[in-house]
Amino acid sequence: MFIGRKKELAELESRYMEKTPQLVVVYGKRRLGKTALLKEFAKDKTHFFYVSRETIDNEQIKLFSEEILSDNPVKEFISTFDNWEKAFLFLVNESKSKKILLIVDEFPYIAQNNKEILSVLQKIWDQQNDNNEIMFVITGSSLSYIEDEILSTESPLYGRTTATIKLDSLSFYDAQGILKSFTLEDQIKYYSILGGIPRYLKILDHKLSFKENIIKYLINKFSFLYQEVNLLMREELREPSTYYAILSSVAFGNNTIKDIAKDTLLDKTKINVYLKNLIQLNVLYKRVPLLLPDEKANQHRSLYLFNEPYFHFYFRYIVSNLSVIEKMDPDDFFEIKIKPDIDNFIEKNFQEIGLEYLKRENANNKLEHHYEMIGNTWNEKVELPLFGFLDESNTLSGRCFFNRLPSIEEVNELKQLTALYLNKNKINNIYYYISNLTISSDLRNLENIDKGIRFIQLV
Repeated sequence: MFIGRKKELAELESRYMEKTPQLVVVYGKRRLGKTALLKEFAKDKTHFFYVSRETIDNEQIKLFSEEILSDNPVKEFISTFDNWEKAFLFLVNESKSKKILLIVDEFPYIAQNNKEILSVLQKIWDQQNDNNEIMFVITGSSLSYIEDEILSTESPLYGRTTATIKLDSLSFYDAQGILKSFTLEDQIKYYSILGGIPRYLKILDHKLSFKENIIKYLINKFSFLYQEVNLLMREELREPSTYYAILSSVAFGNNTIKDIAKDTLLDKTKINVYLKNLIQLNVLYKRVPLLLPDEKANQHRSLYLFNEPYFHFYFRYIVSNLSVIEKMDPDDFFEIKIKPDIDNFIEKNFQEIGLEYLKRENANNKLEHHYEMIGNTWNEKVELPLFGFLDESNTLSGRCFFNRLPSIEEVNELKQLTALYLNKNKINNIYYYISNLTISSDLRNLENIDKGIRFIQLV
């Protein structure tokens, strides 16, 4: 069963219904389900689905020709096109009498051995007229190639694409469709460690315990997940050792350029270049605090965080213990190196699930106000994991608690931190305390007394 990606599917269907030529780019990191999305889109349509290989150009053309000629009478006379221009022109001509859907998966593999391929496509696209009904979908996992070579203003195809779909990780609620065989507690655990990457989540075995799954798929040096980060880093980046140093620093809470420089002893200017590359690869992202209408942005408040929880997990627990893993029994490694800290790790990422919950409720008008913005915020004194506002006088703040309920002290602490951040003693703020556990009767009684408090059990 195909899960999620409703907006992306709707966009593809909309483009398919157009009577004019369509050039669509679908891209995103590996394992996000690009191929699965396009197979779902194409399943009820006559189409050509070519999976590019890492091979020489002549072999690539031969394989591509076999795909598009497989059911065409012309194959009795032509087995292989001489070049890409003739192959693409053949499909353009075919599209004058019928709808043609061509999907080329991992297009950058073709471009590796044919630097002129984009110019060839530009020439063919510019020669078309609106009577052709061809839909050409290009996919790629190399974010740098897609953004720099296809989508940039310097690209031969600039201005010719009719839609660009960048796939992100699945939301927690979509990921639950993959994790439906697990308890809610385990769904939160696995999502907080592996994020919304379909390929990562699908390998988990619901017959195994949380510990057993972590040992089998994340600690085991022969598993694909153990090798995944190292392969990506070496494939996409030069000087991987420097990137490893930066990412290891970020994994242990050094989230500003100043802190990374202090920890790694690297030059700040140099760090900034590396961070930009990691952001382009979607390994990290730059988070800025949600600002009230009268607040001014402050560059020094920006944080660099992992875009995917698994990279955070890998650099926090695996990279920092590579020599230990070789010597220690996997069961002991989990008990000593992971178990004591993992609930804190999960609770920090649980804040993102709580944020998703509030945004969804807000979009469906199920909160007390329809808030203008919801996110998180911080300054040099205060961090509010969940924060939102309708205006300066109507705000919300909150925090998530994994496998525990908030204490009275923590309930009051959120109030104090919110007042300190807003610099007001009397505020019209709603306080959200979100947990995966059943809310106790004592907390429900407190909720009845204090109308500004909301205790939420995530389900």
